[in-house]
Amino acid sequence: MRDAFLDPNGIPTILVGSEPPKEKFKIVLDQLATHGVLAALRASADALVLKVFQKPQARKSRRRLNLGLFLATVATVSFSGYVLWTGWLIGDSSLQAQFDDLLAPGANPFIEAAAFTIGLLAIIGLHEFGHKAAANHHKMDSTLPFFIPGPPPFGTFGALISLRSPPRNRDHLFDLGISGPAVGFVVTIVITVLSIIWGVSLSQPRLDQLSVLIANCGAPCNSPSTWPNQPLILGLICGASSSCSNPNFVLNQQLSFAARIGVLLTFLNIVPAWQLDGGHISRAVFGPSGHRVFSYFGLALLLIARYWPFAILVLVMMSLSGRGFAGVEPLDDVSPLSNSRRIVYLLGIAMLILTFAYSPVRFF
Repeated sequence: MRDAFLDPNGIPTILVGSEPPKEKFKIVLDQLATHGVLAALRASADALVLKVFQKPQARKSRRRLNLGLFLATVATVSFSGYVLWTGWLIGDSSLQAQFDDLLAPGANPFIEAAAFTIGLLAIIGLHEFGHKAAANHHKMDSTLPFFIPGPPPFGTFGALISLRSPPRNRDHLFDLGISGPAVGFVVTIVITVLSIIWGVSLSQPRLDQLSVLIANCGAPCNSPSTWPNQPLILGLICGASSSCSNPNFVLNQQLSFAARIGVLLTFLNIVPAWQLDGGHISRAVFGPSGHRVFSYFGLALLLIARYWPFAILVLVMMSLSGRGFAGVEPLDDVSPLSNSRRIVYLLGIAMLILTFAYSPVRFF
């Protein structure tokens, strides 16, 4: 220790040597935690600055709210699955009935809605529990997931967890950011594979009828099937299956749509902007200045992909936060990211590339 004093705001401040602090700082935090105190470590010109402050009072958990929102989201997603199967969204239930007779004769719409619900909520829920597991592993206090119900066609706006304590260092911040998208990405792959396994091979007469129906359906049923209009990951998975090489083969529609939503959610989360999951990752890898640069890149990527509303939402949230582009700051913002995590960062880049696709809806 070189010096100790109160800064102009009355915060106890200690100047320490500049030796590698990561493990020593963890010990300091553990000792301070027994007294209800936290510390933040920052670099100055010739020393490390340790600031000590009172740990924020823990807020009570709201498990009833978590459960209520989850049940509401199950209901809205189930309703969306039913709506999708019965054709309300394309405004012609008779046309949808013809699709159903061709793709799944005699199928129960409630069972189809349940398949969509299970597939989509598995992707969203396990994504959030990936974050929760990382937070628990690194002793970060966090809430249970808050699911957000929404209207058709998705039935949900996703889910989120709230941190009650900051990450200790950049390693922990990186793990927090990468864990959710990685788990959600894997589950999305599983749901995609299941949509292939439970797909159907149509006879040629039925396939001809399907082609006519698609032509009559118009824009809702017609979209380019290659990148960048469709994500690379879906094409790679289908390309690896012998079933998809059969021109008469059709994916299980409910699980396929759930997987497409999962790919979309993974992309929107892994974009390296602000306090999105990708923003946490870039903040951990590149620090505050690099995070700002990548936030500009992330917003530009959203605009290129035609997700204007989401880009605007991020900008609004940044403005309301009062901190602009600033990301989540770890307590130890001096120690660099571990080399192993820098390698894992390539996984984040791969997920961003594999899930990128233009929005199927043109907003402008």
